[in-house]
Amino acid sequence: MSSRADAIGYVLDKHGTGAVYVASTGYVSRAVHEMAGSDYHVFYMQGSMGLAPAIGLGIALHTERPVVVINGDGSLLMALGSTHTLRDHAPANLFHYVLDNGCHESVGGQPCAPLEPGYPGVTEILKVDLGAKAPRVEVEPAANTQLLRDVLAA
Repeated sequence: MSSRADAIGYVLDKHGTGAVYVASTGYVSRAVHEMAGSDYHVFYMQGSMGLAPAIGLGIALHTERPVVVINGDGSLLMALGSTHTLRDHAPANLFHYVLDNGCHESVGGQPCAPLEPGYPGVTEILKVDLGAKAPRVEVEPAANTQLLRDVLAA
């Protein structure tokens, strides 16, 4: 497991400034922007959870440059079917990395379903340590569900 900065640095170093990058929504885009600055060519996917791989595919089909998608685990799960589209149609110049911190960090830090070890259309899943960062939503999903049931039963 590494930090998000280490994982993003690994991807940026591996593909360099000549690649075109697509950064997924929320914290991924912010972190890539902070690290890449103006030295890299990045399309930031603010607010389009799950769509970065599809946009990366569209770009990769129209260039010979490497196209690198940096995605989050929660975002991947929002459009998991895109993995099969990438498997069947992605050219060799498309690379899809998923930062796996086990939560939907950008929308409150709620836990998300755990990822499998690999998916078609995903180049590499990089485990990212969330660190001591507490979820912004301070009620766990099971407790939140019970609170709603209690309200509905009253």
